[in-house]
Amino acid sequence: MAQEGDDGLAEQTTKTVFASYVCRSKPRLWGAHLHCGDVAEATSLSSVMLPVTDYPLLDSLPRSLMENGKLSQLQLEGILYACTKHLELLPTGKRAGFFLGDGAGIGKGRQIAGCIIDSYARGRKQHAWLSISSDLHLDAQRDLTDLGCYIKVINNVQTLDKETKALGLSSDFKEGVLFLTYSSLISKIKGKSRIDQIVQWLGGSSFEGLLVFDECHKAKNFTPGNEASSTKIATCVLELQSRLPMARVLYASATGVSEVGNMAYMDRMNLWGTGTAFQNFEQFLSQMKNQSISFLELLAMEMKAEGKYVARGLSFKDAEFSEIECTLTPQQVRMYDAAVAVWAKVKSSLQTVQVLTGKSSRDVMKTYWATVQRFFKLLCVSLKVPRVVAEAKEAIQKGYCVVVGLQTTGEAADASLGLEPGPVPGMVSTTKEMLVRFVAKHLHPEESDKGHEGEWPAMVWCCEPTHEKEVLVRFVAKYVRAEEADEGHEGEWIAMVCAKNLLTKRKKK
Repeated sequence: MAQEGDDGLAEQTTKTVFASYVCRSKPRLWGAHLHCGDVAEATSLSSVMLPVTDYPLLDSLPRSLMENGKLSQLQLEGILYACTKHLELLPTGKRAGFFLGDGAGIGKGRQIAGCIIDSYARGRKQHAWLSISSDLHLDAQRDLTDLGCYIKVINNVQTLDKETKALGLSSDFKEGVLFLTYSSLISKIKGKSRIDQIVQWLGGSSFEGLLVFDECHKAKNFTPGNEASSTKIATCVLELQSRLPMARVLYASATGVSEVGNMAYMDRMNLWGTGTAFQNFEQFLSQMKNQSISFLELLAMEMKAEGKYVARGLSFKDAEFSEIECTLTPQQVRMYDAAVAVWAKVKSSLQTVQVLTGKSSRDVMKTYWATVQRFFKLLCVSLKVPRVVAEAKEAIQKGYCVVVGLQTTGEAADASLGLEPGPVPGMVSTTKEMLVRFVAKHLHPEESDKGHEGEWPAMVWCCEPTHEKEVLVRFVAKYVRAEEADEGHEGEWIAMVCAKNLLTKRKKK
């Protein structure tokens, strides 16, 4: 009886927090299909109606997209209200923006593509789409072509460099969708800022096309009045919006408003500045930072009521949960054991270096154990991938649609290591980079002579030759010797050879 009562309470709580999403605006009258899955939104948001709009979206989007199910009712609703909000000019003279806060499975890419098609059909031929990886330009192109639109998608500013000839940019690349990464905003070419190049391609301050910030939470780390502590990406995102005041800004992220302090980049949401209750973001933040989570709900409700925010997500209605044990293969066991041996040798090397140099640091060992924990956390995630792939393929064969959620993507580790997308020789492994950079940082020599006499030791991480396949990445990273602390150890080298599981010392010839 107690268990039944608990289940009833959980169901009642779920219904209180989330409500089934129902499209109440014009798209439900246009013959569009319902979304392919059950969709829910926060109950607080469901109690707020979107404002009435008479935007002529059917003038630019053919009805066939609705009748064939290419765009569902809720996707059309997102496009409709984004285009409507972009007609509004703020008291500052800038064009208003729209925030698309939908979760996975709703189709943010389709909605972005729909907004671009509408704008292109109305004569605005240049648009910019920013995202976290250049590889996602294929997804952007797919979303456009799925809607019957074959606008050229230019993959990053490097393509503009290649297509710029003696007489200027090729005519085929003067219009379309310029797909950019956030990291490209902070780069330069021949002393010229990439932002200058982007603004110039878009036509300068008179640009009125779409400026899409996909996964816009990438720009959340901005501290007004203290730009030195802000990320360069956040600063560049604000600069780009400032230099393109007439741009139709579209923010897209499922986690864009997780904290009030992360909202500084939302320059076009009209939450602070001229015509609002707050003079600037600093004043807005000082008044709101101590508010509870209920304040964020009220803020989201106000934004939806003004027609500048929607946030829908896949419902967990009728969802079933099960735990699956991922049994390790012998190959994976050898991989894990080899990784343990590698880190054991790194620890041994650190201790040996401390003995040779007479220097002991607890901070180094703290960093060592922290790196080890992150390394094996990511390794365990990767060991689950084969089983996840097998389960996904089986579900697809049964006619299900598969959505994979990654709780640990390694994005933060990639950012801290400075990894950038692009052509690379072989697979880029975050765990490998963590190991190599730890060794390079904490076991790096001070070059005592210019001649670099002798041979530098090397750390070789590889499989045993009896393995059927290579289960570890073969690499040789320049490993380094300890400082020559005294004459007794002068010229002594330290080499760690993980393949042979040995730690040897050898003297310089």
